[in-house]
Amino acid sequence: MSEINYSKFLGIPAFTSTSELDFMKGDPASTPYVLTRDQSAYLKAAGLVPVKGLIVPKQVHGDVIWKASAKDVSMAGIYEADAVVTDVPGLAIGVRTADCLPALLYDPVRRVIAAVHAGWKSTKLDIARKTVELLRSDYGVDPRNIRAAIGPCIRRESCAVGAEFMAYFPLDTVKTPEGLRFDILGANMRQLTRAGVKRANIFDCGMCSFQDAARFHSFRRDGERSGRMISALMMGER
Repeated sequence: MSEINYSKFLGIPAFTSTSELDFMKGDPASTPYVLTRDQSAYLKAAGLVPVKGLIVPKQVHGDVIWKASAKDVSMAGIYEADAVVTDVPGLAIGVRTADCLPALLYDPVRRVIAAVHAGWKSTKLDIARKTVELLRSDYGVDPRNIRAAIGPCIRRESCAVGAEFMAYFPLDTVKTPEGLRFDILGANMRQLTRAGVKRANIFDCGMCSFQDAARFHSFRRDGERSGRMISALMMGER
């Protein structure tokens, strides 16, 4: 196993997979996203056993946040959203990425978790900030209690963009001798902290999906043949 594990930092089972396994699709015999035998074994080895199922959304690069319960497992991979939130112990939630930024959030006081898929379009729509605000408004979460883990994503040095990004992200698009580069990490860190998450409560794995071809899938590097990593977390019973 070579997953990127955040369990010690968050205090609950949480990780991002590597390219040794592809999580783009689940069991081909199932319409909702159902784990294959190999995928289930991978989660178990990473310390995550979803006794009430796993929920991943159909990601569409928007800002819809799915408030999920155990009855929604049949909609996994079907319901269109780019973040998932739940307060159900034993229900795992996750997002799949291959350059986009995955953020896993946990409030140990109110016992709520969230998984966020932040590509540049969802980042432009403030999905990280909106997720924290939903946790506060709908679950009574104090953002200062949230712990957040950020997984492998494309980093600024590898993220070449066009001139329009200067208007989209004026604080996070930089000019380099090689051209414009977008800092998706910086943009999402800013959203989280502005929403009230303490900087000391945010862990960044520091890894670049584009540069590390041995460990991570990357759509920008590999195109349509790229697989997907999964970033998932789950609360146990008290």
